[in-house]
Amino acid sequence: MKIKQVLILVLIFAMLPAGFAFAHRVIIFAWVEDGMIYTESSFGSKRKAKDCVITVIDEKGLLIHKGQTDQEGNYSFKIPEKVDSDLILKLDAGTGHQAQWRISKNELVTDHSENDIQVAKDIQAAMKEKEKLEESPFIFKIVGGIGIIFMLALAVKFFKRKIS
Repeated sequence: MKIKQVLILVLIFAMLPAGFAFAHRVIIFAWVEDGMIYTESSFGSKRKAKDCVITVIDEKGLLIHKGQTDQEGNYSFKIPEKVDSDLILKLDAGTGHQAQWRISKNELVTDHSENDIQVAKDIQAAMKEKEKLEESPFIFKIVGGIGIIFMLALAVKFFKRKIS
């Protein structure tokens, strides 16, 4: 009975670093410029998200636009007319890899106003966040991922032995 409790405790501690493992995380970044919406999509390891579906919806969930990234992970389209809410860009990179980016209604306005300075600052902050997410994985993340796989294999072996 103690072995089972220790194994469960070890599994719990082994899962803790899983939140830090971004090796397969997909990222979408979007900005508005000259009446167009531009996107860049990549995996956390700077690998481009090629031929991935981008779906644009409004806050009510209505489909506004749909497209596909190119070989560089980029996609752009004209700002839809009569947009009355924020737009949510959803990236589907296959096998459960999904990301989204919200563009506020204020950013979509084509006339230049006082908000331009704030929007520029927001874009700079978002670019820094994107660069941070694209950094290569630390050795801790790699070792943590391998540890999780090892612990899961041990758990499967343990439970198979108990069942047999």
